[in-house]
Amino acid sequence: MHKKRIRTRQETSNSANPKKLRLCYLADLHSFHTQRWASYFARKGHSVIVLSPTQMEIPDVRVRTLFWKPGFPKIFQLANVFRVLAVLRTFKPHVLHAHFVRFYGWLGALCFFKPLVITVWGGDILEDQGALSDLFGKKLTPFALKRANIVTAHSRFLKQRVVELGKPESQVRLVGCPGVDRKQFRPGLDTYSLRRELGIGAGSVVLCTRLINRLYNTEIVLKAISLVLKEAPATKFIFSEHGGDKVYIRQMKALARELGVENSLLFLAEIPHDRMPLFLNLAQVFVSIPDSDGMPQSLLEAMSCGTVPVVSSLPQYNEVIRNEANALVVQQKDASAVAGAILRLLKDAALRETLSKACVDTITEGMDYKVEMEKMEKLYYELSKVGLDAPQRG
Repeated sequence: MHKKRIRTRQETSNSANPKKLRLCYLADLHSFHTQRWASYFARKGHSVIVLSPTQMEIPDVRVRTLFWKPGFPKIFQLANVFRVLAVLRTFKPHVLHAHFVRFYGWLGALCFFKPLVITVWGGDILEDQGALSDLFGKKLTPFALKRANIVTAHSRFLKQRVVELGKPESQVRLVGCPGVDRKQFRPGLDTYSLRRELGIGAGSVVLCTRLINRLYNTEIVLKAISLVLKEAPATKFIFSEHGGDKVYIRQMKALARELGVENSLLFLAEIPHDRMPLFLNLAQVFVSIPDSDGMPQSLLEAMSCGTVPVVSSLPQYNEVIRNEANALVVQQKDASAVAGAILRLLKDAALRETLSKACVDTITEGMDYKVEMEKMEKLYYELSKVGLDAPQRG
């Protein structure tokens, strides 16, 4: 029975590459993107192990612990390299893949293992997010990128940034992983039960689920909300505290009370990813106004559901965002502008419907989860030729 199950998995994989791979990831399982990534390749029948500071059970995925503590000296955290080396010796992966250059990419590079893939996400290479503000970032980030056989980026903006940091363009691949699962993230889902569960009545809903911290201008969002409620008092705003700055979250709740808007807000501890399509269908507007960004998965998922975004004026978004066509672009420090954009979308149903359809069409043109992950699997097979039977050091 067991053999039959394995055979079925092989039949569903790429027939040109029947040999299953051993894939080792350096990443934080706190991120749902990492969870999806590891789970996908495990379901494809590959052997997967993840070294992560966050422990989590994922079917068919082995997890090993990395020591990491915010504020702890980086030199001590880099001692994790010995733990990684021990796993590499026993697991003998065909590919070592680090997600996020800082810390994880550094560890991968310091192991001197080949083939090494590093995936950049934005905050790990963007100077306006402090990626190169310390000595370790200045020295180890370029070193790690240089050591990688391939660096992947999910936007042209990030790809260009990697090239600017000295990586040859021929070694930087544009792969939109993990992409959007359009079978899940689609418009037209029934949200009646969710609305009742949340107890929010029949009014409009605005989703503000980016991280609650200073980078994402939560304070500006709250000030904009106070202006929106003057003209649309029945509107509800939903926030997720997951991954946010706990001290800043308390400050923002205090600000909400000070502004008199707390009864119009829902601060949820977390929104499980498998429920996010319902929340996005519930909302008419998705707000994302950071000072800096990569190509956020949450933005792409919102657009795939037809939830119209109000976003910062950032060059990173130019690949998917067209102002007045599939989104409204604002100056992120201007609460009046943010409020005005939200109110336009809430009041003008025809505009909202036009932009919503354009959002769905934009994501249909690319960023598909299955397609992008298949690209990644193909890349793994290409790289594994470097050491398919005997992973290399060097």
